[in-house]
Amino acid sequence: MSDVILRKTDELMDARNSMAFLAVHDGLTGLHNRTFLTDHFDTLIKGAQRRSERMAVVQIDLDRFKQINDTLGHAAGDYVLVVTAQRMRESCRASDICVRLGGDEFVMILQGAGSTEDINMVAQRIMRRINEPISFQGTTILPGASAGIAVYPVDADNANDLVVHADLALYSAKKQGGGAFSFFSEELRRELEHRKLLEHDMRIAIAEKSFQVYFQPQVSLTTGAIAGIEALVRWKHETRGMIPPGEFIPVAEKSGLMADIGRVVIAKAIRAAGEWHRAGLQFGRLAVNVSGTELREVDFDAFLFDTLEAEGLPPQKLSLEIVESVILDDEKTGIAAKLRHIRSAGVHLELDDFGTGYASLSHVNPNEIDRLKIDRRFVQNINSNGDNTKIVRAITELARGLGISIIAEGAETEAELTSLKSIGCDQVQGYSIAFPMPTEQAQEWLALRSPKKPQLTVVTGNRA
Repeated sequence: MSDVILRKTDELMDARNSMAFLAVHDGLTGLHNRTFLTDHFDTLIKGAQRRSERMAVVQIDLDRFKQINDTLGHAAGDYVLVVTAQRMRESCRASDICVRLGGDEFVMILQGAGSTEDINMVAQRIMRRINEPISFQGTTILPGASAGIAVYPVDADNANDLVVHADLALYSAKKQGGGAFSFFSEELRRELEHRKLLEHDMRIAIAEKSFQVYFQPQVSLTTGAIAGIEALVRWKHETRGMIPPGEFIPVAEKSGLMADIGRVVIAKAIRAAGEWHRAGLQFGRLAVNVSGTELREVDFDAFLFDTLEAEGLPPQKLSLEIVESVILDDEKTGIAAKLRHIRSAGVHLELDDFGTGYASLSHVNPNEIDRLKIDRRFVQNINSNGDNTKIVRAITELARGLGISIIAEGAETEAELTSLKSIGCDQVQGYSIAFPMPTEQAQEWLALRSPKKPQLTVVTGNRA
């Protein structure tokens, strides 16, 4: 009996120890987890302060992790994460702390980090090791990793700011092409302040629904008929004037505001299209861009259908433009099922920027996608660039064979239009056709090109 009690006691102790370990460690890699970092970061900072030491926060992110998951499978992705974690351990000292925040995001805390030159040397060693090829089931994987570094007390004196600054430095490293690391700097500090101000103003613009919608027509090269019209977000700041989408959209995505902006744009675009539809204006289909963030919103489809009904726009007159990374998103996110639900109601789906991602041909399915949109980088100079001609011809033939419509964006010259027409890509969108226009101007453009209704002429005089 005593042996049974002793064995049960040992089993309970093992179970408790396992639970305690899992509470502060990542189950896949064995590294410390986000909970551990949150609970101990302040203590680490106080220790560095007491010893008058520098401490470096190195935030690491794998550049091509999603591509690995999508092309080789999650087993390969998990293996890459495990190997990366092991290489992190091998590259640092026993006093340093390695953390997996989640996904392919890692943090290393280098205690007693020394001078900037010391940190630079350590970071080089870490990145060199992490970026070495990984062999998985006969396949060589080059995951690539980028890192951002913030140093206590030079860059910040608290946990939250250190992580934010390291993340900003990481973003800077990725903008440079990835596979390297960047230190937080005064220039990045100014960028951060600008981003905070921009984020603050965006929240006000969302509350006031002051984002504008511009429309760019899409036409057939053969008939000249209007094939569609794309809704594009614009932001006219009350003091700074027009802020380019390339400036505020990355900030919106980073700060989690993109879904809110998207709803303002979708509602305004559908309202305008509903008015055009009731007025009998021909505009083909309204195309709106939708991000993965928006599609992950639980009530996105309900919002979309309610807006269509309220504005009197038939679902068949709407297209959602999604990028390849969205359609490749894992089924567990619910995006794939939501897209099927939306499409079953009559809304069309378009694959935007086609050719720039890494979707396999199995994902270009006529049962899921209605139109492919060739990215502008393949359209520009197509008349003189043989490689671009081959790429666009291949995409066009693929789409034609599958029974999927195709459109080219970014056509800006007569020569490019002629080349597209000769290849067989009939629908185009670009500055050579029309620039993006505010709602009122777009309505005038459509009215001038809409077929005129026949008029009944009353003939006066004697009848035979």
